[in-house]
Amino acid sequence: MSTIEEYTQRLLNAGELKESELPDIMEGRVTEADLRSRGIKLDVDTHPARTAVLLAAKSLSEIDQETTYYADFVELFVASLQRFMKLPSVILPVAIPAPTLEQKHGLWGVSQRLTGDVSIVDGILARDRVFLALASRYAGFDLTEMDEDTVDALEEFLNVVNGLFIVELANRKFEPDLEFPRAAEDVIPRGSHQLALRLYTAVGHFLLILSTDAFL
Repeated sequence: MSTIEEYTQRLLNAGELKESELPDIMEGRVTEADLRSRGIKLDVDTHPARTAVLLAAKSLSEIDQETTYYADFVELFVASLQRFMKLPSVILPVAIPAPTLEQKHGLWGVSQRLTGDVSIVDGILARDRVFLALASRYAGFDLTEMDEDTVDALEEFLNVVNGLFIVELANRKFEPDLEFPRAAEDVIPRGSHQLALRLYTAVGHFLLILSTDAFL
C-alpha cells in the first residue's frame, strides 16, 4: 500500500471513515493531508489490509478455520494489485452479506481453485466497466469489449497471484494444487465458508470472493 491508501485503510478499520468517502479518496480528490487534518489518533498497524479481513471475518463464525488463509491471500492480492496493475486499493472491513450478493445481478466473474492440503477458491466479481479497467491495467493496453481477451487477462492475473500464494504455502510445508481458472457472466456467488469483500480502487470498486468450493 502507498501512504494514503495505508492511512485510509487504518481509518476505515477504526470506523473513522465512511464508505461514501472512498471514491473521492481513491480517485485523488482527497489528499492524505486532508485526512490527517482531521486530527484522528490511530493505533500503529503495519498490516492494515490483514486487519480489515480479520474485522470482516468476525461476523462469520462459519469461517473460523479459514480466516488465517483468507487474510494471507488478501494481503498478497492487495500487494499484487499494486505490483502488477499499479493500482492501490483499500478493503471495506465488513463482510458483504449473502442477501446483498443475491441482488447484485450483471456481474462478471473469474475464479481459481486451490486443492490438496489447502482448499480455497478465490475470485474477482465486477461490473463491465470495472472488469474492463482491471483487465486493461493488467494487460498493459486498453481493452474495450467484454470478450475472450478481457477475461483471459484477469484469469492470468489470478493465476499469477495464486502461483505466488502456492509458493507461500509451500514454505509452510503445504502442497496445494492449482486448477485452471474459470469465468462466467451474471454471477451470484454461493460458496461454502464464503467471505465477500468490497475493494475500492481508482478505477472503481469490485468484489473479492473467498470460499472453500466453487462459486461460479
